[in-house]
Amino acid sequence: MKQIREKETKYYGTFRELLEDMEKRYGGRTAVTTYDRAGNASEKNYHELKEDAFLCGASFCASGLSGKNIAIVSENSYDWLAVWFGIVLCGSTAVCIDIEHPDDTIREMLAHADAAAVVCSPTMKEICCRRKTGVPFEGRLIVTGGEDNDEDSLRNFLDAGRSGEAKRLLDEITLSPKQCASIVYTSGTTSAAKPVMLSQEALLTNAADSLTLLDSRDKVFNSLPLYHTYGLTDGMFCGLMRGLNVCICCDMKRMIRDMTLFKPGMLVAVPLIIEAIHKMMWSWIEKSDREKEVQGKIRLENVLKRPGIFVKKYRKTFFQNTCMEKLDVILTGGACLDMLISAELAHFGIAVLQGYGITECSPSISCTRNEDIVHGSVGVILPHNEVRIAEDGEILVRGKGMMSGYYNEPELTAESYDGEWFKTGDIGYMDRRGHLYITGRKKNLIVMKNGKKVAAEEMENLLRRMPLVKDVMVYGALSGVSADDVKIAASIYPDPELAAGMSSYEVLEKLQEFIDETNKKLPIYKQIRMINIRETDFGRTASHKIKRQIV
Repeated sequence: MKQIREKETKYYGTFRELLEDMEKRYGGRTAVTTYDRAGNASEKNYHELKEDAFLCGASFCASGLSGKNIAIVSENSYDWLAVWFGIVLCGSTAVCIDIEHPDDTIREMLAHADAAAVVCSPTMKEICCRRKTGVPFEGRLIVTGGEDNDEDSLRNFLDAGRSGEAKRLLDEITLSPKQCASIVYTSGTTSAAKPVMLSQEALLTNAADSLTLLDSRDKVFNSLPLYHTYGLTDGMFCGLMRGLNVCICCDMKRMIRDMTLFKPGMLVAVPLIIEAIHKMMWSWIEKSDREKEVQGKIRLENVLKRPGIFVKKYRKTFFQNTCMEKLDVILTGGACLDMLISAELAHFGIAVLQGYGITECSPSISCTRNEDIVHGSVGVILPHNEVRIAEDGEILVRGKGMMSGYYNEPELTAESYDGEWFKTGDIGYMDRRGHLYITGRKKNLIVMKNGKKVAAEEMENLLRRMPLVKDVMVYGALSGVSADDVKIAASIYPDPELAAGMSSYEVLEKLQEFIDETNKKLPIYKQIRMINIRETDFGRTASHKIKRQIV
């Protein structure tokens, strides 16, 4: 393996240690930036972040909520982050709820997690006020962003934490590295969401481990929801540990505008967002009438195997005053990004670092290093993780970042382990240099009648290369009596903009032409035999993965 020196990092046992050290080291440096609807920036420095977190913690202590499970049901905001820190500081457990779930599911999660209090945004207040049965939520309800005269407002709640007694109660709490910091419900692409318990040590070690592999930039844009471990650990903790300025995306509809105002050097995102930015980039190039010139230079760089020597100079021409003006590092995870996109972005001087993780691992298992980018790989294993490939190709993991188990689900916890190794459910392999590759999900493998196995994700990546395809899900469609008598089928959601003005027949015809050409390059058992066109996008998880069980 190529010898690359690990980057400097610092390990913490508890979040109190982290917050106190961040204030000491970075003080008045800007920590968090957010933008409101009008595009006005709000900035909080490291001193203010620490003070706000401790005020929240003292308020929970004064309200008798120390040591309880406290849920956060809200869109991204600075308050979300400060409240999360406050919950953990007072020895409580933050229950992170994905607000994209149906209302009834959110209520069921609150009940299942034994939430003694709920901190919610105004838009989520009514959902949290009543259970599925109509019985009101019996715990404390705290609403962020409410009016000062609102009895349930966060501002009123925080008044209780300003007293000397409240601060004393908080100071008396002794935190343990093994203490549960968060319960995070998994995305649930193929099954019901599972309540993952993550300790303070697991989250902090995972973030610090990631920093041993990553170079950062002074300004980081976090496009991901904070209730997702990828968005919280990699999108927030990593940047804060290194004293960076992290911009939280508070509304996906305003993401491009906020990125343009913030002008980050680094973006944390999922493939769906990167694909959208990649398409937008080429639309700027096309408008300049220099598309063929740029494509020619890319081909020449590919021949020379020196991406960026000619094309990188076009950045000022095409990206000035855009969200990509200063962007040169993208950290992606949650799903595999098409390697052609990452390779193409490299020509423009943008390094795409692919990570791999799962909620149960806090979440990162591996990550690409800036100096060792191998397109198609999800990088090398983090220092405190160990990976083993089972006989059937499943990736097994153990290490300090592992979950403590599923909350109140001992049988489910036991089923998820093979001895002390966690079963990820992903299929992959490792090369001789230690680079990990993911080939698909074990549950998504399509098993053919002849015993051949096809990874749905592999076929999906091929089809996404057609511009007309916005997204796609490949599956095995029954074509006979037995369960393994299947044909490869694809459910395709066409790009609404590109398909505008085309009839359904014309869209189908274009798709079929592309699939016919693709099939010519594939062995018979992998060829796509059926397609159906969707009129609406797929249902998605917090990390923008398709919810396969509802398609």
